[in-house]
Amino acid sequence: MRNYIACAAACAAVVAGFVTESRAGKADDTLTWATGTEIDTFDIYYQGLREVVIASLYNCDSLMFRDPKTNEYKPLLAKSYAWTDDKTLDVELREGIKFTDGTDVDAEDVAYTFNHVIEPDSGINVRLTVDWIESVEALGPHKVRIHAKAPTPAALEYLSGNTPIYPSGHWDSAPEVQAGDKTRRDWGAVLPVCAGPYKLTGFEPGRSATWEKNPDYYADSPKGQPQISKIAYRTIGDPEAQIAELLAGSVDWIWGVPPENMDQLAGFGNVTATAASTTRMAFLALDAAGRSGDTPLKDVRVRQAIAHAIDREALAKLVGNSAGVLKSMCYAAQVGCTEDVTQYEYDPGKAKALLAEAGFKDGLKLPFYAYRDRRYSEAVLAYLRAVGIEPDFQFIQNVALRPLVIEGKMPFAHLTWGSQGMMDASASVSLYFKFGVDDYARDEEVKKLLEAADTTMDPEKRKDLYAQALRRIADQAYYIPLYTYGRGYAFSKELDYEVTPDEIAHFYLAKWK
Repeated sequence: MRNYIACAAACAAVVAGFVTESRAGKADDTLTWATGTEIDTFDIYYQGLREVVIASLYNCDSLMFRDPKTNEYKPLLAKSYAWTDDKTLDVELREGIKFTDGTDVDAEDVAYTFNHVIEPDSGINVRLTVDWIESVEALGPHKVRIHAKAPTPAALEYLSGNTPIYPSGHWDSAPEVQAGDKTRRDWGAVLPVCAGPYKLTGFEPGRSATWEKNPDYYADSPKGQPQISKIAYRTIGDPEAQIAELLAGSVDWIWGVPPENMDQLAGFGNVTATAASTTRMAFLALDAAGRSGDTPLKDVRVRQAIAHAIDREALAKLVGNSAGVLKSMCYAAQVGCTEDVTQYEYDPGKAKALLAEAGFKDGLKLPFYAYRDRRYSEAVLAYLRAVGIEPDFQFIQNVALRPLVIEGKMPFAHLTWGSQGMMDASASVSLYFKFGVDDYARDEEVKKLLEAADTTMDPEKRKDLYAQALRRIADQAYYIPLYTYGRGYAFSKELDYEVTPDEIAHFYLAKWK
């Protein structure tokens, strides 16, 4: 999908009958959406891809819900909640709610779900949303008590959307798999059973999934009632094929449309094309701690050289669609985020001088990984090569890159993170700099500042603590902020759908015109 000619060629292939996938759209009451991502599980505890976040919201319900229009927290599976002290949250559940397998939602289910995922060996993908929990107990059929490890100002955010509740015993059927010379349970292989607006009815890993409207979804849910009978997801790796199928009517919704194609798409009578900013930030992760071995990235001068080598303004323009320069390791609108940190101006000469000072006058070679939006990573490569850094570029799927990150085998990578739509700085900077699997800085001072910020109830004190941590991260160039994503969306004009700035497609709110 490089230009109009390529798009027109793909459309011609559709007309000629080369695209023969299942029908979509209003006539079949099936909303089909597609991206290029291969998905191995739709359990959000075991896969943090944005596509999984989107699907989880229409497949599953959590205790709380943050309204995407007002950002107001509302009880979802919960009926009410109250803090009895700084570390104890009591939750009353709605009565009469059922999972899509027909069983009732009760307090034991909530306790089972959380007590499973908080275990150190649960293997969940992002521990941030549950690591604050010490334990959960059922006080009665519909009353739950959550014991926090420390005061947690972002607790309601964590309980809204990314922590679905499953039936007791849900993971009991998880198969055993061989991991090297050890055997482990593959918890993510169990298909999610939830109490959300839609029920997962089919899944082919890496290719497709289908959901059907839950006829028993409770009437007073703040999510509203599902209006479309079926939702289908397809992996279509070729962007031009995505466009072709959208225009042919076999796909209803796509994203990631390059800016140069937005106006062309808007010219077709059956497509709505629009752009919006998102919470997704792109950055370079550098192994300053040497987790992957004795890398040159342990030298702050090399890290600062990389920061000076890249024209972030130009990168943001390349991304387009409301993208902007990322100035700090958090999304600017998140509670606690500050952009008042050291900024590295684009200065190739300074980058070369810093490399020479560090002993790399003739340049150096570094392994370099990426998994999303290859052309943006290739633009970063060009800047690095211009100052004498020769990356060994490996572009792989996230399902292959993620184990390398966890195992400490990632020296240098172009990564992205959308905070799973959470609007708190703990969902961004704290994830990467508190000695978790994603932390390649391992700075004790930063860790202590973030631990204090994450557990301080005073809003102003939280801001100050986050600011101190973010400034040290920037001064040391542990990670290099690049840009925030803008997203180009294109979808059928028959679809009544509102684009929101959280990079989440709220399909449970969609309907046909």
